[in-house]
Amino acid sequence: MRHYRSVLTLFLFVAAPAAFGQGTITAGSANYVLTASHWDITPAVDFTGVGTGDQLFEAGWWFRIQGDTQETVFPTPTTQNYTGNTATISWTDLGGRGLAVTKTHVISSAGAGSGEVATTLSVTNNGASAITLHLFQMIDLDVNGSAGTDNATLVQPNNYIRVTDATAGACEWRGPGAVGYLVLPFAAATDVAAQLSNASVTDFANTGLPFGPGDFTGGLQWTLQLGPGASGTVQVYVACNQTATPVALQKFQID
Repeated sequence: MRHYRSVLTLFLFVAAPAAFGQGTITAGSANYVLTASHWDITPAVDFTGVGTGDQLFEAGWWFRIQGDTQETVFPTPTTQNYTGNTATISWTDLGGRGLAVTKTHVISSAGAGSGEVATTLSVTNNGASAITLHLFQMIDLDVNGSAGTDNATLVQPNNYIRVTDATAGACEWRGPGAVGYLVLPFAAATDVAAQLSNASVTDFANTGLPFGPGDFTGGLQWTLQLGPGASGTVQVYVACNQTATPVALQKFQID
């Protein structure tokens, strides 16, 4: 499955470059890549130079407005810019739902073989009515560049998870303000991405930890109350072989 994704990514990039964005940000030896097939329900990414091999297989976003019958994956964005250590990605009208969204990724590195990607997602409700917006991030970590030998524990309820490999290496994943998590082993039909992509409503009920050993997939959920014209911001930190950004340095916003 993992080798198949690499072949599919190459095919999509060659066959339809206008439809599938691709970009890379770097800091020292650390690299974060949104691959050519990122904008779908298998949101492929690469996180390299922060340990042995590629630490991330997938990382993507879904949303649901209260009253919807299922979640919707973030599609190909309106604009993308990748400069140095920062990616800036925007949707002028996410899913035709009146939501203006800007997502930034900033990569940093504390030294050779380590690094962190900080993601900030800002949403503005341009509709005429107040909404309850549910946001979801899903990731598939392969710590130490290998699938199937990861263990995960909850460091802080319910938004700080540490994943370690059975032999070496560790990654931390934290989403301040998240209201719930879900952890499941990788399987195309039943893992976290599959739960978010089926035809029913999914809410994360803080299940699946401790985990392992196995092939880790996880999800975090936020709930924002947004009146007309109001904005909200959520943040996510993925750090490998270094400590994730401490709470004291994180920022929160709901207008």
